[in-house]
Amino acid sequence: MDENVALRTAYDSIAHLYDVDMARNMPFDDIGFYARICEREGGRVLEAGCGNGRIFLELISRGVDAVGIDCSPRMLEELIGKARRRGAPARVCRMDARRLAFASASFQIVLCPYSLVTYMVVASDVDALLAEMVRVLRPGGVAVVDAFVPRPIADAEAFALDYRRPYGGATLSRSKRIVRLAPAVNRIQRRYEIISAAGELIDRLDTSEDIREFTADELLARLTDCGLAVERMSWNYSADLAVDKAQFVTLLARKPASRLV
Repeated sequence: MDENVALRTAYDSIAHLYDVDMARNMPFDDIGFYARICEREGGRVLEAGCGNGRIFLELISRGVDAVGIDCSPRMLEELIGKARRRGAPARVCRMDARRLAFASASFQIVLCPYSLVTYMVVASDVDALLAEMVRVLRPGGVAVVDAFVPRPIADAEAFALDYRRPYGGATLSRSKRIVRLAPAVNRIQRRYEIISAAGELIDRLDTSEDIREFTADELLARLTDCGLAVERMSWNYSADLAVDKAQFVTLLARKPASRLV
């Protein structure tokens, strides 16, 4: 199965849970980090993997000229519903980040937040994502790419509980197991259970997605190979952190102003 199809299927199935699930798992202010970059740089912004609008809606609320794309129609439906309730027009569309339907030099900023690049498991997909990102950037524009910092893992035969959280009048329980498929490639399987106040199982959803780990040096090399100049490397969306404690690394890279790459 195409990784894009598998990813879309996984996120379609949990779109209604996302705000209680992954949207609450980011412990750092990545939203403010991206918003400040957009406000400082100015110009039109593309957010790849905008999902249900966790970052995107904050950008447009600050007056950022942003366009969002995602492969999951259900996640985009959630985003559009939120935008309508806020009275905020949202320019978003379903699109594969590896094959962008935009003209060259369309954006001043391209954001690839919340480890979007790690879903590019096959080397050719990484190349396609970065090539398209550079193609749609204007000369002098910036790309911002972040990724989870790799950590040692142990294959798990059984699901381990991640959390239990209130969900409406019920409880959402999420468990997870990780299987190493190849060096730097992991399969993450998640099990969601919605449990009534009486302790009865209302619903169960299983998802599976494959993730490629990238070190900071690997990301830097890939961006440089694309002709971008990396200007800043941030850890946990802050400059004030010891690298060995970081969970996320983010690189800001600029396209040369003197020529198209």
